[in-house]
Amino acid sequence: MTPVHQKKQKQPRPPRKKACKRCTTSKVRCTLERPTCSRCKSLGKACEYATPSEGIAQRNADPLIPGSAVQHPVNGGLGTNSSDLSLSQFDSFLAPGRSRAVDLNHQDDAELDSTTVDLLPNDEAEFIRHRWLRPYIMPSLDGIEAPKVYNPFTLQYLGRVLATYPQRMMRDGDCPPIVHQSQVSGKRMTIALANCYTIVRMWKNAAPRSHGIVIGTVRREMERLAVEIPGQPDIESLSTFQAYLIYLLLLYFSPIHFQSPEEGKVTDQDMITLMELAFRTAKNGLTSASDVSQKRPHWASWIIAATKRRAIYVMYLFSSLYNSENGLPNFVAEELRYLPVPEGKCLWGAQTRTEWEREYELHLREWPDGVLQIHELWKCEEMGSPRSRDRIERWLRGVDDFGMMLFSVCAHIHGC
Repeated sequence: MTPVHQKKQKQPRPPRKKACKRCTTSKVRCTLERPTCSRCKSLGKACEYATPSEGIAQRNADPLIPGSAVQHPVNGGLGTNSSDLSLSQFDSFLAPGRSRAVDLNHQDDAELDSTTVDLLPNDEAEFIRHRWLRPYIMPSLDGIEAPKVYNPFTLQYLGRVLATYPQRMMRDGDCPPIVHQSQVSGKRMTIALANCYTIVRMWKNAAPRSHGIVIGTVRREMERLAVEIPGQPDIESLSTFQAYLIYLLLLYFSPIHFQSPEEGKVTDQDMITLMELAFRTAKNGLTSASDVSQKRPHWASWIIAATKRRAIYVMYLFSSLYNSENGLPNFVAEELRYLPVPEGKCLWGAQTRTEWEREYELHLREWPDGVLQIHELWKCEEMGSPRSRDRIERWLRGVDDFGMMLFSVCAHIHGC
């Protein structure tokens, strides 16, 4: 007999989004008219709306929605074999319609509260945006600035190091040195970084015949990041820049043999977009007022500023590789000259805010004469003086592997 009272099975709620697929992807307001909204009609494009089953499928595939079938991209591996995925199934692992960080109000001593970030606006950000122009402009300005010359072995060393950054995302709990651990811990990972971890792991685990699917997904995600609305919160613009940079490193150093030479090649337009994204995050500030006044800054402000600087340093090093490969000159990054060098491993690796505060007090006592700035690693009149040697050696005593890599490249170019 069938029981009179049966426990009703909980049904998943229908998706809240009502916008058509094209407006959702483009992140614009949809008029919701059926069968064709006003925007699609004006563009002469097909207008499609998601069915309830598609909405439920997207929820089950979203790596950041509680109850999702996909595990957390950092702390839990993806068990899916990408060789068994179709193109549409592969994309369903991503979250293209959401760009806001999850659960920003959650408080935890080990998590990043980005709502309290207070950085000094950067007047030099425009120079970062137009960095790609310098190889074309500077050679015509006789004697204004001599190109910096990379030894082939220096470029080889730099390439070997940068190639490992996406690989580090394969290990649970690890992240490349341009991503701070607080960005990928707890419930605060942004969609840009969550998708990035998912894509990198699928790329590395892809069977040979599925590489076209993976590359197509990388390219579509890069396109989505490139058109994200400017003026987003600092943590969002930073994550977009970080993810785009990781994708370029993935493409540039990929061991995959593409079916056509242009299929996975990094292009000039990719580099221009990268510098545009760097500009968006740099203009909001690369330092805090406390950094300048030799006081301890707010934890979140320091993390975001320090992470921005690391990502921008890597962008400049990567652009040097790209320019060298394409026969273009490289120039000293004068617009970055007064930025601090990468911080020591004890500060960068602090697991909690309490630990970081303790380390920062020690850091302030160690640098009463002001922190080392990036231009102090370049060729100058003071290089080799007792004061210069003392400051550089003081920094090297506590530096992490990222700082040591940056020092090595600078020493190869400028001496020490």
